Amino acid sequence: MLALPPTLLHGEYYASNVIAQETPDGLRICPIDWEMAAWGPGLFDLAAIASGKWTDSEREALARAYHEALRAEGAATGSAKELLVALDWCRLHLAVQWIGWSDDWKPPAEHAHDWLGEAMRLAERIE
Repeated sequence: MLALPPTLLHGEYYASNVIAQETPDGLRICPIDWEMAAWGPGLFDLAAIASGKWTDSEREALARAYHEALRAEGAATGSAKELLVALDWCRLHLAVQWIGWSDDWKPPAEHAHDWLGEAMRLAERIE
Protein backbone atom coordinates (compact mmCIF):
# COMPACT_ATOMS: atom_id res chain seq x y z
CA MET A 1 0.00 0.00 0.00
CA LEU A 2 2.97 2.30 0.55
CA ALA A 3 3.76 2.06 -3.16
CA LEU A 4 0.35 3.50 -4.12
CA PRO A 5 0.32 7.17 -5.16
CA PRO A 6 -0.65 9.42 -2.23
CA THR A 7 -3.33 12.09 -2.22
CA LEU A 8 -5.58 13.93 0.21
CA LEU A 9 -7.95 11.41 1.82
CA HIS A 10 -11.30 12.07 3.38
CA GLY A 11 -10.58 9.27 5.82
CA GLU A 12 -14.19 8.10 6.27
CA TYR A 13 -15.64 8.33 2.79
CA TYR A 14 -18.82 6.37 3.50
CA ALA A 15 -22.20 7.09 1.94
CA SER A 16 -23.39 8.68 5.20
CA ASN A 17 -20.61 11.27 4.84
CA VAL A 18 -21.46 12.26 1.27
CA ILE A 19 -24.23 14.58 0.13
CA ALA A 20 -25.24 14.41 -3.54
CA GLN A 21 -27.20 17.22 -5.16
CA GLU A 22 -28.59 17.59 -8.67
CA THR A 23 -27.62 20.90 -10.26
CA PRO A 24 -28.18 22.34 -13.74
CA ASP A 25 -24.54 21.42 -14.47
CA GLY A 26 -24.88 17.81 -13.28
CA LEU A 27 -24.44 15.97 -10.02
CA ARG A 28 -22.64 17.85 -7.24
CA ILE A 29 -20.87 15.61 -4.68
CA CYS A 30 -20.08 17.11 -1.27
CA PRO A 31 -18.15 15.04 1.27
CA ILE A 32 -18.83 16.14 4.87
CA ASP A 33 -17.21 15.33 8.24
CA TRP A 34 -13.50 15.73 7.46
CA GLU A 35 -12.13 14.97 10.94
CA MET A 36 -10.21 11.88 9.72
CA ALA A 37 -8.63 13.60 6.69
CA ALA A 38 -5.10 12.42 5.96
CA TRP A 39 -2.48 11.93 3.26
CA GLY A 40 -2.36 8.46 1.67
CA PRO A 41 -3.57 6.23 -1.16
CA GLY A 42 -6.82 7.37 -2.72
CA LEU A 43 -7.90 3.75 -2.76
CA PHE A 44 -8.54 4.00 1.00
CA ASP A 45 -11.49 6.30 0.27
CA LEU A 46 -12.65 4.01 -2.55
CA ALA A 47 -12.44 1.07 -0.10
CA ALA A 48 -14.67 2.98 2.33
CA ILE A 49 -17.33 3.98 -0.18
CA ALA A 50 -17.34 0.40 -1.57
CA SER A 51 -17.75 -1.21 1.85
CA GLY A 52 -21.00 -2.60 3.10
CA LYS A 53 -23.65 -4.47 1.20
CA TRP A 54 -22.24 -4.14 -2.32
CA THR A 55 -21.95 -7.34 -4.33
CA ASP A 56 -18.52 -8.30 -5.62
CA SER A 57 -19.62 -7.48 -9.18
CA GLU A 58 -20.95 -4.04 -8.12
CA ARG A 59 -17.74 -3.30 -6.24
CA GLU A 60 -15.66 -4.40 -9.24
CA ALA A 61 -17.71 -2.21 -11.59
CA LEU A 62 -17.15 0.78 -9.29
CA ALA A 63 -13.40 0.07 -9.15
CA ARG A 64 -13.17 -0.30 -12.93
CA ALA A 65 -15.02 3.01 -13.40
CA TYR A 66 -12.56 4.60 -10.96
CA HIS A 67 -9.66 3.15 -12.95
CA GLU A 68 -11.11 4.44 -16.21
CA ALA A 69 -11.49 7.93 -14.69
CA LEU A 70 -7.84 7.80 -13.58
CA ARG A 71 -6.80 6.76 -17.09
CA ALA A 72 -8.84 9.59 -18.63
CA GLU A 73 -6.97 12.05 -16.40
CA GLY A 74 -3.59 10.44 -17.17
CA ALA A 75 -3.23 9.34 -13.54
CA ALA A 76 -3.61 5.54 -13.84
CA THR A 77 -0.38 3.86 -12.78
CA GLY A 78 -1.24 0.26 -13.58
CA SER A 79 -3.84 -2.10 -14.94
CA ALA A 80 -7.41 -2.45 -13.71
CA LYS A 81 -6.47 -5.88 -12.33
CA GLU A 82 -3.62 -4.34 -10.29
CA LEU A 83 -6.03 -1.70 -8.98
CA LEU A 84 -8.50 -4.41 -7.90
CA VAL A 85 -5.77 -6.24 -5.96
CA ALA A 86 -4.62 -3.00 -4.31
CA LEU A 87 -8.23 -2.19 -3.46
CA ASP A 88 -8.58 -5.55 -1.68
CA TRP A 89 -5.52 -4.69 0.42
CA CYS A 90 -7.02 -1.30 1.29
CA ARG A 91 -10.35 -2.93 2.16
CA LEU A 92 -8.53 -5.40 4.43
CA HIS A 93 -6.71 -2.51 6.13
CA LEU A 94 -10.03 -0.74 6.65
CA ALA A 95 -11.69 -3.87 8.10
CA VAL A 96 -8.83 -4.38 10.57
CA GLN A 97 -9.04 -0.70 11.54
CA TRP A 98 -12.74 -1.06 12.38
CA ILE A 99 -12.24 -4.34 14.25
CA GLY A 100 -9.89 -2.57 16.65
CA TRP A 101 -11.63 0.83 16.68
CA SER A 102 -13.17 0.87 20.17
CA ASP A 103 -14.64 -1.46 22.78
CA ASP A 104 -17.02 1.28 23.93
CA TRP A 105 -18.44 2.58 20.65
CA LYS A 106 -21.10 0.81 18.59
CA PRO A 107 -22.35 2.15 15.25
CA PRO A 108 -26.03 2.85 14.69
CA ALA A 109 -27.80 -0.32 13.55
CA GLU A 110 -28.12 0.92 9.96
CA HIS A 111 -24.31 1.37 9.79
CA ALA A 112 -23.32 -1.90 11.49
CA HIS A 113 -21.12 -4.17 9.41
CA ASP A 114 -19.38 -7.51 9.96
CA TRP A 115 -15.82 -6.21 9.69
CA LEU A 116 -14.31 -9.44 11.03
CA GLY A 117 -16.14 -11.48 8.39
CA GLU A 118 -15.03 -9.03 5.72
CA ALA A 119 -11.41 -9.21 6.91
CA MET A 120 -11.47 -13.01 6.86
CA ARG A 121 -12.97 -13.14 3.33
CA LEU A 122 -10.41 -10.64 2.03
CA ALA A 123 -7.47 -12.36 3.72
CA GLU A 124 -8.53 -15.65 2.16
CA ARG A 125 -8.92 -14.07 -1.28
CA ILE A 126 -5.59 -12.22 -1.06
CA GLU A 127 -3.86 -15.28 0.43
